[in-house]
Amino acid sequence: MTTRIFNIVVVGDGAVGKTCLLHAYTDKSFKNFYEPTIYDKESIEMILDGQKYTIQLHDTAGQEEYDKIRQQFYKRADCFLLCYSIDNRVSFENASTKWIPEIKTNPPVPIVLLGTKLDNRKGKNNEVSTGEGDRLKRAINANSFVECSAKDYRNVELAIEEGVRACLMGVPEPEPEDSWACCKDALRCF
Repeated sequence: MTTRIFNIVVVGDGAVGKTCLLHAYTDKSFKNFYEPTIYDKESIEMILDGQKYTIQLHDTAGQEEYDKIRQQFYKRADCFLLCYSIDNRVSFENASTKWIPEIKTNPPVPIVLLGTKLDNRKGKNNEVSTGEGDRLKRAINANSFVECSAKDYRNVELAIEEGVRACLMGVPEPEPEDSWACCKDALRCF
Protein backbone atom coordinates (compact mmCIF):
# COMPACT_ATOMS: atom_id res chain seq x y z
CA MET A 1 0.00 0.00 0.00
CA THR A 2 1.50 3.33 -1.09
CA THR A 3 1.49 6.09 1.50
CA ARG A 4 0.65 9.62 0.45
CA ILE A 5 1.97 12.52 2.52
CA PHE A 6 -0.07 15.67 3.17
CA ASN A 7 0.87 18.87 5.00
CA ILE A 8 -2.12 20.32 6.83
CA VAL A 9 -1.58 23.77 8.35
CA VAL A 10 -3.86 24.83 11.20
CA VAL A 11 -4.52 28.59 11.43
CA GLY A 12 -6.76 30.96 13.37
CA ASP A 13 -6.66 33.49 16.18
CA GLY A 14 -4.78 32.72 19.38
CA ALA A 15 -6.73 30.76 22.01
CA VAL A 16 -9.39 29.39 19.62
CA GLY A 17 -8.42 25.78 20.39
CA LYS A 18 -6.06 24.83 17.55
CA THR A 19 -3.53 23.09 19.79
CA CYS A 20 -6.24 21.44 21.91
CA LEU A 21 -7.85 20.06 18.75
CA LEU A 22 -4.57 18.54 17.58
CA HIS A 23 -3.77 17.11 21.05
CA ALA A 24 -7.25 15.60 21.22
CA TYR A 25 -6.68 13.94 17.85
CA THR A 26 -3.10 12.74 18.34
CA ASP A 27 -3.07 11.95 22.08
CA LYS A 28 -6.79 11.54 22.86
CA SER A 29 -6.22 14.08 25.65
CA PHE A 30 -7.44 17.57 26.53
CA LYS A 31 -5.36 20.39 28.03
CA ASN A 32 -7.38 22.55 30.44
CA PHE A 33 -4.91 25.45 30.31
CA TYR A 34 -3.88 27.86 27.57
CA GLU A 35 -0.26 27.81 26.50
CA PRO A 36 0.43 29.87 23.35
CA THR A 37 2.08 27.89 20.56
CA ILE A 38 4.74 29.42 18.35
CA TYR A 39 4.93 26.36 16.10
CA ASP A 40 4.56 22.64 16.49
CA LYS A 41 4.42 19.74 14.05
CA GLU A 42 2.97 16.31 14.59
CA SER A 43 3.24 13.45 12.12
CA ILE A 44 0.50 10.84 12.16
CA GLU A 45 -0.44 7.79 10.12
CA MET A 46 -4.04 7.44 9.01
CA ILE A 47 -6.08 5.03 6.92
CA LEU A 48 -9.04 6.71 5.27
CA ASP A 49 -11.30 4.94 2.78
CA GLY A 50 -8.78 2.09 2.51
CA GLN A 51 -5.83 4.35 1.63
CA LYS A 52 -2.86 4.98 3.93
CA TYR A 53 -1.73 8.57 4.54
CA THR A 54 1.00 10.30 6.50
CA ILE A 55 -0.34 13.58 7.78
CA GLN A 56 1.97 16.37 8.88
CA LEU A 57 -0.13 18.59 11.17
CA HIS A 58 1.41 22.05 11.47
CA ASP A 59 0.13 23.93 14.54
CA THR A 60 0.76 27.66 14.09
CA ALA A 61 0.64 30.71 16.35
CA GLY A 62 -2.33 33.01 15.93
CA GLN A 63 -0.69 36.04 17.50
CA GLU A 64 0.40 38.91 15.26
CA GLU A 65 4.00 38.87 16.48
CA TYR A 66 4.44 35.46 14.83
CA ASP A 67 3.06 36.39 11.38
CA LYS A 68 6.38 35.96 9.56
CA ILE A 69 7.18 32.62 11.21
CA ARG A 70 3.69 31.25 10.58
CA GLN A 71 3.60 32.26 6.92
CA GLN A 72 6.77 30.28 6.17
CA PHE A 73 4.72 27.09 6.45
CA TYR A 74 2.02 28.19 4.02
CA LYS A 75 4.11 27.44 0.92
CA ARG A 76 4.15 23.70 1.72
CA ALA A 77 0.49 23.48 2.72
CA ASP A 78 -1.72 20.94 0.99
CA CYS A 79 -4.70 22.12 3.04
CA PHE A 80 -5.57 24.69 5.71
CA LEU A 81 -7.76 24.05 8.72
CA LEU A 82 -9.09 27.55 9.41
CA CYS A 83 -10.31 27.71 13.01
CA TYR A 84 -12.54 30.11 14.90
CA SER A 85 -14.10 29.66 18.32
CA ILE A 86 -17.89 29.35 18.44
CA ASP A 87 -17.92 31.47 21.61
CA ASN A 88 -15.66 34.21 20.18
CA ARG A 89 -17.30 36.30 17.46
CA VAL A 90 -14.10 38.31 16.83
CA SER A 91 -12.26 35.10 15.90
CA PHE A 92 -15.10 34.28 13.50
CA GLU A 93 -14.91 37.72 11.86
CA ASN A 94 -11.12 37.42 11.64
CA ALA A 95 -11.52 34.19 9.66
CA SER A 96 -12.62 36.24 6.64
CA THR A 97 -10.94 39.59 7.34
CA LYS A 98 -7.49 38.40 8.47
CA TRP A 99 -6.93 34.71 7.79
CA ILE A 100 -8.41 34.30 4.31
CA PRO A 101 -6.44 37.28 2.90
CA GLU A 102 -3.27 35.91 4.55
CA ILE A 103 -3.83 32.40 3.18
CA LYS A 104 -4.68 33.69 -0.30
CA THR A 105 -1.25 35.34 -0.70
CA ASN A 106 -0.16 31.82 -1.72
CA PRO A 107 -1.31 29.55 -4.56
CA PRO A 108 -4.86 28.19 -4.07
CA VAL A 109 -5.05 25.44 -1.46
CA PRO A 110 -8.14 23.69 -0.07
CA ILE A 111 -9.59 25.07 3.16
CA VAL A 112 -11.66 23.35 5.83
CA LEU A 113 -13.49 25.78 8.12
CA LEU A 114 -13.62 24.61 11.75
CA GLY A 115 -15.84 26.04 14.47
CA THR A 116 -14.07 24.98 17.67
CA LYS A 117 -15.21 24.83 21.30
CA LEU A 118 -18.61 23.42 20.38
CA ASP A 119 -18.95 22.37 24.03
CA ASN A 120 -19.20 26.09 24.93
CA ARG A 121 -22.36 26.67 22.87
CA LYS A 122 -24.95 27.81 25.39
CA GLY A 123 -27.36 29.80 23.22
CA LYS A 124 -25.92 33.22 24.04
CA ASN A 125 -26.32 36.12 21.61
CA ASN A 126 -22.58 36.54 20.99
CA GLU A 127 -22.08 32.94 19.89
CA VAL A 128 -21.57 32.02 16.26
CA SER A 129 -24.44 29.88 14.95
CA THR A 130 -24.06 26.82 12.74
CA GLY A 131 -25.85 28.72 9.96
CA GLU A 132 -23.33 31.57 10.15
CA GLY A 133 -20.47 29.08 9.91
CA ASP A 134 -22.08 27.41 6.91
CA ARG A 135 -22.59 30.76 5.16
CA LEU A 136 -18.95 31.69 5.79
CA LYS A 137 -17.86 28.32 4.40
CA ARG A 138 -19.61 29.14 1.14
CA ALA A 139 -18.47 32.78 1.09
CA ILE A 140 -14.78 31.82 1.40
CA ASN A 141 -15.17 28.79 -0.91
CA ALA A 142 -14.03 26.30 1.74
CA ASN A 143 -14.21 22.59 0.95
CA SER A 144 -16.17 21.80 4.10
CA PHE A 145 -17.26 23.08 7.49
CA VAL A 146 -17.13 21.16 10.78
CA GLU A 147 -18.07 22.22 14.30
CA CYS A 148 -16.02 20.34 16.86
CA SER A 149 -15.00 20.12 20.51
CA ALA A 150 -11.59 18.96 21.70
CA LYS A 151 -12.90 18.87 25.28
CA ASP A 152 -15.56 16.22 24.66
CA TYR A 153 -13.90 14.84 21.48
CA ARG A 154 -16.94 15.66 19.35
CA ASN A 155 -16.15 15.64 15.59
CA VAL A 156 -12.38 15.76 16.22
CA GLU A 157 -11.65 12.82 13.91
CA LEU A 158 -14.10 14.19 11.35
CA ALA A 159 -12.26 17.54 11.31
CA ILE A 160 -8.92 15.89 10.46
CA GLU A 161 -10.53 13.47 7.98
CA GLU A 162 -12.15 16.41 6.19
CA GLY A 163 -8.68 17.95 5.92
CA VAL A 164 -7.38 14.82 4.19
CA ARG A 165 -10.42 14.68 1.90
CA ALA A 166 -9.85 18.34 1.00
CA CYS A 167 -6.24 17.53 0.09
CA LEU A 168 -7.53 14.82 -2.23
CA MET A 169 -10.27 16.95 -3.81
CA GLY A 170 -8.36 20.18 -4.31
CA VAL A 171 -9.90 23.65 -4.34
CA PRO A 172 -13.64 23.55 -5.15
CA GLU A 173 -15.15 25.57 -7.97
CA PRO A 174 -16.70 28.75 -6.58
CA GLU A 175 -20.48 28.97 -6.56
CA PRO A 176 -22.02 31.16 -9.27
CA GLU A 177 -21.72 34.85 -8.40
CA ASP A 178 -25.46 35.55 -8.43
CA SER A 179 -26.26 32.82 -5.88
CA TRP A 180 -24.21 34.69 -3.26
CA ALA A 181 -24.63 38.27 -4.39
CA CYS A 182 -25.10 39.30 -0.76
CA CYS A 183 -21.68 37.89 0.11
CA LYS A 184 -19.32 39.96 -2.01
CA ASP A 185 -18.16 41.12 1.41
CA ALA A 186 -18.37 37.92 3.49
CA LEU A 187 -19.39 39.69 6.68
CA ARG A 188 -22.45 41.37 5.13
CA CYS A 189 -24.29 38.04 5.42
CA PHE A 190 -23.86 37.93 9.16
